[in-house]
Amino acid sequence: MGTSETDLNDFYHDDPAPQIPKSKLPSKFITAGAVILGSIFFFQSTFAGNISLSSGTGIEFGQGVSQAVACSGETNLTLTPRSSFTNGSPGAHYLQSVTVSNIPDSCFGVDFTISAYNDSSSTPLALFETSTTSAVIYNNAGTFSPGIRSCNMTVASSTGTFTATFTVPVAQSSSVFKLTIQSGAHNTLYKVGDCGPGGGLIYYVNAAGFDCGATYSATGSPTGGKCKYLEVAPSVWNTGSDPTKAWALGANSYTGVAGITDEGSAYNNILGVGLGYQNSIAIVTQNGAAYNASSNNYAAGAARAYAGGSKSDWYLPTTAELNLLCQWARGVAPSVSTRCTGGSLPSATYGAGSAGFLDYYWSSSEFSAGRAWYQSLGGEDQSNGSKTLALYVRPVRAF
Repeated sequence: MGTSETDLNDFYHDDPAPQIPKSKLPSKFITAGAVILGSIFFFQSTFAGNISLSSGTGIEFGQGVSQAVACSGETNLTLTPRSSFTNGSPGAHYLQSVTVSNIPDSCFGVDFTISAYNDSSSTPLALFETSTTSAVIYNNAGTFSPGIRSCNMTVASSTGTFTATFTVPVAQSSSVFKLTIQSGAHNTLYKVGDCGPGGGLIYYVNAAGFDCGATYSATGSPTGGKCKYLEVAPSVWNTGSDPTKAWALGANSYTGVAGITDEGSAYNNILGVGLGYQNSIAIVTQNGAAYNASSNNYAAGAARAYAGGSKSDWYLPTTAELNLLCQWARGVAPSVSTRCTGGSLPSATYGAGSAGFLDYYWSSSEFSAGRAWYQSLGGEDQSNGSKTLALYVRPVRAF
């Protein structure tokens, strides 16, 4: 028999577990250095339950004794999982979201990691997307947000509480035998293919950093200095496939843009990486600063109007940034001095298989007053064309 929406909102709270003096705890169950050791949670059919995590006390789960050591000190944290029903043939209940509440200030700055397990394996279950096994939530001084490698998960934040909701859950409730939550140092290092802070995918990493604005203080920049990453917007950024737009409107389609410095033929160069924000600001200034239905009818306006991940620094990439995007999309090793060639689209080599790219994309780099550079991701062509052409648009951001 199915479970109603009312059923899904009724939860039980486990009876308090008997406390065992620390001196009687078997040492083999104590993990040194753990900040939060995950609690064990048993799903009862499709119902959810609450688990209080305490600090420094033994908790007996029936199969043995474990030690819960929390960043919360003496404050109990409460974990509340919820399931949802998805229609299908047959339909099934899935672990849809997890709420962690009563989080004190002593947990500021940590990454919480939530995992789920069945009753026969120590390998964590996939929670969302198709293979993501850990939900990472960053506690930024009490404001919670998705951590690294947590695309397709939303986080609702309130005082001392967060709810992580999986956009496409894949762990069936009937398979989840226990949940664990642990905390550790906040991870700030991304790798190619990771989910970015804007909800897109990281497609270029430069550990030494590249100039993304310090030289161009007059127009601003995403960070005002050195950046290490380029992130591309997800394929659904426009609520569907990438739109086609002209590069410029009206008289601006044959008028040069003041402020673009990577014009002409020198386009595949490290100096062009990080210029897309400056270029896009200059193009928007020429074509229309207001991000409305009219100004979004051109490529840079549409890219700048995108606000995925609550970020306001998305832009139309330069040819150099598009060239790196092409190499990532086709599974070719990145090179800022070599034109994208080889490989195939789509490629999963560097995590780009689900990026949903099409063919010809506008860059924010000018060739001349009436022409701009574009990149073919489906082929190996990088050339220039009339600014009136309707080509695809995909925003990127540097940080």
